Amino acid sequence: SITMSSIGMMDPAFFVGKNELLSWLNELLDLNYTKVEQCANGAAYCQIMDACFPGEVAMKKVLFDAKHEHDFVKNYKVLQTLFDKKQITKHIEVTKLCKAKPLDNLEMLQWIKRYFDMHYGGHEYNAVERRGGLSFASTGAKENTATNKPAAKTATVKTGAVRVARPASSSAPKRAGAPVATGGSSANDEQVAKLTEEMTSMKLTVAELEKERDFYFGKLRDVEITCQTNERTDVGSLVEDIQKILYSTAEDVVVVPAAEPVPEAQPVAAA
Repeated sequence: SITMSSIGMMDPAFFVGKNELLSWLNELLDLNYTKVEQCANGAAYCQIMDACFPGEVAMKKVLFDAKHEHDFVKNYKVLQTLFDKKQITKHIEVTKLCKAKPLDNLEMLQWIKRYFDMHYGGHEYNAVERRGGLSFASTGAKENTATNKPAAKTATVKTGAVRVARPASSSAPKRAGAPVATGGSSANDEQVAKLTEEMTSMKLTVAELEKERDFYFGKLRDVEITCQTNERTDVGSLVEDIQKILYSTAEDVVVVPAAEPVPEAQPVAAA
């Protein structure tokens, strides 16, 4: 089983954008999520793992309509049980994820997609059927919840190496004579919503860049300290220590010798 230490923060998985992630998630689970923080209740994470290991996730215990944090926690307990069973050493930041912060859920979704790509067997997966036709909370899921049953027919959809089964749907006729929104107020509201979404996306990008900057700066500082405190004549061992620093992930612990304090300048006595 893969461990989190082999999927470090500099793994390409953590550079996958939210739009690509949401497109993949919606295709796999037959949803129409528009924000990564909609994953906060943990139900989507549980079902992604169910797609990896059909029948091994306690799907009957998953609260797909969870809207409160105490229910979110129940879903993460189901997820943690599966992680323990499969010896997946990924630490689930339950408190942070439940707060529905975009960055925390983005990182979790990036990680779990990477895990999915490495373990999914390519089998057909009917997401709606697996969750008993239930809807996710406040997501506007595509399935018909009036009957609370999955559609009788399924169609296989291919997305890269992933093959999933989704309910066959018929295109609904467009309503004639639907009122057309006019007026400056509606246009302004739409523009504000668009700008707000762009600003959130930019903040998310800045946060990711700052994390990457700090990660590399930490490596540079460790290399600097290692060179400053080196008292060995064996260049090979020094190179080995530096390589350990360069190739370590965010979860690896690399012991770096403490830097010697810089001696303070002594005052020069006046003649």
